[in-house]
Amino acid sequence: MVVKSEPQPVTIPKPSLPKMDKEAKGKALKEIGDHRKAIAWQVHRWPLEKRVLQEKLKLHLPRSYLAKAGEDIKTLWPGDDLNQAVHNHYMRHLVGDEEEKLKARNCSNFVTDDYVTMRRHEYLGPDPRIVGYRIDVFGEVHIKWWDGFLQDMWMDNGKWSFDVRLNDVSR
Repeated sequence: MVVKSEPQPVTIPKPSLPKMDKEAKGKALKEIGDHRKAIAWQVHRWPLEKRVLQEKLKLHLPRSYLAKAGEDIKTLWPGDDLNQAVHNHYMRHLVGDEEEKLKARNCSNFVTDDYVTMRRHEYLGPDPRIVGYRIDVFGEVHIKWWDGFLQDMWMDNGKWSFDVRLNDVSR
């Protein structure tokens, strides 16, 4: 009688990546941050870059700084330009009870207090700029904001920041 040995599971050791020193990480974070902030576009100016959608998605549009007054959710379709949809939304004047809702939640207009003709982007901050977008696990898009005057990075009702990690070839 021949006894057959059971197969043993093969384990492949993971390559050890070198630790990134704090100085290199800090330098990389600064470079990435400066670059992203330089290419961020002001929401009240026409976007220079096209981002044409390939599939249907939902876009979260905060009504005020840190979404204190909630957010609007807009459905976009294939062929729509994401940047133009955001620009068009925030360039609209406040209509109906939108102004009252913002006042009730103590949201301030960063551009003027005269309440002459208010636009939606005036409640996002003194200098709201779009750095990019984040897609969540449900496939919904959230805007990453950076305010040039406040020097603040925010998204929805929280803050965000950059992170640096090494890839497989230690870059």
